[in-house]
Amino acid sequence: MMHFGCCYDLVAGILPLDLQTARTGDWVSLKNATGVTILIIKGAGTDGDDQTFTFEQADSVSGTAKNLATIAQYWQKEAATDLTGTGVWTRVTQTAAATVAPGDPSAQDAAMYVFYIPADQLDVDNGYDCVRVSNDGAGSNAQLGAAIYILDGLRYPAAPENVPNSIID
Repeated sequence: MMHFGCCYDLVAGILPLDLQTARTGDWVSLKNATGVTILIIKGAGTDGDDQTFTFEQADSVSGTAKNLATIAQYWQKEAATDLTGTGVWTRVTQTAAATVAPGDPSAQDAAMYVFYIPADQLDVDNGYDCVRVSNDGAGSNAQLGAAIYILDGLRYPAAPENVPNSIID
């Protein structure tokens, strides 16, 4: 059985681009989902070009943004050249914040970072139901990366071609 469309939806947050330039992720609406897993994947870069990722929320996909200061843990895989031989995830904890700055050796390693944001962690009382992730563009050397949003707990499960569009309100 295919779970895509029935249990989860995929949305491109940041297309594969050079992260030495600051990239603002696309908004994704959680109106029809119980949460979102954000997967950031990046290639190896240069020592010292460590990225900082910022998580924001908004009341619409074109609304006013404010920080989502709830990120207290995430999971990571890092490897010196590529991730094909790295099978173990490491849990990272921090004081709840809107930013994450993976520590050294994050810049020079290939990495995957996974963050989970339940929809009820947003400021739902004030109508906030959209999230995005962005990077700060640290460094002066190429470091390719992308972000994928994986929405789960779909309110209206369907065949993939009938899943409600999560990048519009």
